[in-house]
Parts: sequence; C-alpha cells; structure tokens
Amino acid sequence: MDDGLWHVGSARVEAAGGGCSAPSVVRAQEGWEDHLGEIFGARFKVGDNSRLRLNVSHPMDNGLVDSIPEFYVNQAELRDRSGAVLARIDLFSAVSENPTLTLGIKGHPETQLWLRDNNGNEFTADIP
Repeated sequence: MDDGLWHVGSARVEAAGGGCSAPSVVRAQEGWEDHLGEIFGARFKVGDNSRLRLNVSHPMDNGLVDSIPEFYVNQAELRDRSGAVLARIDLFSAVSENPTLTLGIKGHPETQLWLRDNNGNEFTADIP
C-alpha cells in the first residue's frame, strides 16, 4: 500500500497426506510448459532503496506425488548491470509452485534475476 503496509492472505487446503500431496495447479493448466520460467515482477521505491517482487512460473514439484519426479528452481541470483551478484538464494522443493520472491536492495540499480532449476534449465529477466 502507499503507506508501506503489506496485506497477506491465506487459504486452507485439504489434501491427503498434507500440502505436499496436493495436486499441482500448474500442471493442471494446458500448455504450462510454454510458460515455464517466465518471470513477472516490479520494483517499488522504498525511500532511497528498492523492493523487488518477482513471480516465477514453475511447478516446483517435490517428488512426493506418484510418478512426478522432483523438478524445482534451486538457485537464484540477483545481479547488477555489470553481472556482479547482489544476492544469492538457494531454494528447495518445499517452496510453493509459481514462487514469489521479495528482495530489498540498496538504491535503485538496474538488476537481472537469474534462476536455474534442478534439471539445468536457466531463466533470466531484466528488472529495470
């Protein structure tokens, strides 16, 4: 919000065996493979600094559902324009499908998000 207040929502999911066995919403959508690795996001000014909110299209499968192997983003780096790493994040299969990353950074540098999943796929997006 304009006053800096963030609102958080939630939902209850009934799934046999816990949330890890809930059916994937991503895989239920026809053509989800065509959107794998798409990154959407925005930069928000917070005084002299920035907040980045970035959403990644990825099923983030944990391998606990029969016949669906592990398939998730496991590395992320936020880089500046010259390629220097500003932040490095190790992700695991327990992160939700289509994860949203929120990063606070000093100043307003142009940045790029780089991701790699456990199958070796790499994805990038410039964040001006």
